[in-house]
Amino acid sequence: MRKIDPLILSLLEDMYTSAERIADRLQNETLESFINQANMDAQDIVARRMTIIGEAATRLLKKFPEFYEQHPDLALHQARRMRNALVHDYNRIDWTLVWKTIHAELPQLIDAVGPFVSKKA
Repeated sequence: MRKIDPLILSLLEDMYTSAERIADRLQNETLESFINQANMDAQDIVARRMTIIGEAATRLLKKFPEFYEQHPDLALHQARRMRNALVHDYNRIDWTLVWKTIHAELPQLIDAVGPFVSKKA
């Protein structure tokens, strides 16, 4: 495998760590408990971590477009769109859509990014 720029690796690690934290936090949640306003801590954690994933994706797309061309399975454009929605439309977030996106896309992101990051025991 070709040597990868350390900044790329750092951004991928940020994405991986955030995805893992979301997965860990939602492990015992249901859709109903997640969207319940009494449980805003889960929403806050997810929003923050999804923002980090999207920001890292944006930086990868801007600074390293050739890396994304070689790894389209990273779905960086989708992550950037989610980040923009969470940040700019924070008062209109559809938490059901966020939940569905997390459950449909997060495992794929973890699988795609995982091989690039060093797993800590």
